[in-house]
Amino acid sequence: MHLLDTVTIYANPQPLLVSRQAVFPGIVQVPGGDLVAVFSIGQAFDSADQRAVVSRSGDFGRTWSEPEALHSTRFDPEESESYKPLLLADGSLLATGYVFVRPTPLTPIVDPATLELLPMRNKISVSYDAGKSWSIPREFSVEGASLELSGPCIQLASGRILGAAAPFHLGKEGHAGWIIASDDNGVSWRKLSEFYRSPKGEVSPWECRLCETAPGEVAVIFWAYDNARGTNLANHIVLSRDGGESFGPAIDTGIRGQASNLMALDGGRLLTIHAHREAPVGLVVRQLALGRNGLVIEEEFDLFADDRMGSSSVDIARQFGSLKFGQPSLLRLSNGEALAACWQLENCQHVIKGYVLAV
Repeated sequence: MHLLDTVTIYANPQPLLVSRQAVFPGIVQVPGGDLVAVFSIGQAFDSADQRAVVSRSGDFGRTWSEPEALHSTRFDPEESESYKPLLLADGSLLATGYVFVRPTPLTPIVDPATLELLPMRNKISVSYDAGKSWSIPREFSVEGASLELSGPCIQLASGRILGAAAPFHLGKEGHAGWIIASDDNGVSWRKLSEFYRSPKGEVSPWECRLCETAPGEVAVIFWAYDNARGTNLANHIVLSRDGGESFGPAIDTGIRGQASNLMALDGGRLLTIHAHREAPVGLVVRQLALGRNGLVIEEEFDLFADDRMGSSSVDIARQFGSLKFGQPSLLRLSNGEALAACWQLENCQHVIKGYVLAV
C-alpha cells in the first residue's frame, strides 16, 4: 500500500476571528459517487455547542464543500452531538450516535472528582436524498443503556443492521461490549448479543468498530482499557460466524493502539487503522490475515508518526482530556482507492484530515 494524497476535509477558515473545532468524522459514498462526511463542530473539543454538520466531495475526497448543519433544531437543555452515517441497501442514509445533555456551557462531560458522566442519549437521523437533508434526530433506547455508539453501524447482506457499542461509564467494573440490531431500517432496536466481557468486567471495549467480512461473518475491533489497573491494553478483535449472535474468544492483536477501525479485504484479510497515542505515537494502517496460526501482520504503513501527538495515561480522565487525534476510519471508494480519515490537532486547531491510499 502507499499514500496517494493527504487532504484537509475541514479546517476553520478564520481561526483568528472565531473558534470552530472539528472532530469525530464519519464518511460514506452515496450512489452517483459523491462522498458525504458527517462530523461535529464546536467552539472547543468538549463544548456544549458541538453540532453535527455535513460536507460533500465530488472528486473522491480531494476537495470538500463548506459544512452545513445536519439539522437546525435546538434543544433545551443544550445537547452536544456526534453521529456517523451508514448507506443502506435502499439508498437512504442512517446516521446513528449519541448526545450529551449539557445543563450549562461550563459543566464538563466528565466530573473530575467523581468521574460521573453527564446524561447520554442515543439518537438517530435519516436522509432520503443522499445526505442533502436529514430528519430531526430522534432518541432511541436499548434496554435503557447509554451506549458509546461512536462508530457507524453496518448493514449485513441479510439486510439486518448491527451496531457495536459499550454502555458508557468510568467505573472499575461492569464493562461489556454489546451488539445492537435493527430489522426495520433503524426504526426499532434491540440487544442482540455481547461480543466481549472480561472475567471481572474490568476491561472496557471502547471505540468499537465492526465490519462484515463475508455474508453472515462479522469482525469487531476495539480499544481495550483495563479500568482496574488504569492501563491501555492492545487492540482486540472478536469474530462471529452467525451474523453477530455469538462471538468467539477475543484475539489479542499485540497492536498497542487505542481508537481503531477495520475494513474487509479480499481473501479473508482485514485492513485496519490504529491511533497509537503512547510512544511510538502515530496513525498506522495495517493489513492483517486471521488464520489457524493466529493473527499475522502482512504489511503496515505510517500515515504519520509524531510523539508530540501522544496523550497522558496517568488516569482515564486525563487521557480523555489530552487527546490530540482519534476516531480513524477506512472507506473503500468506487475507483478502487481507500480513504482513511480522522480528527487531529494541527496548528492548535482540531481539523478533519483525509488520507487517500492505494491498497
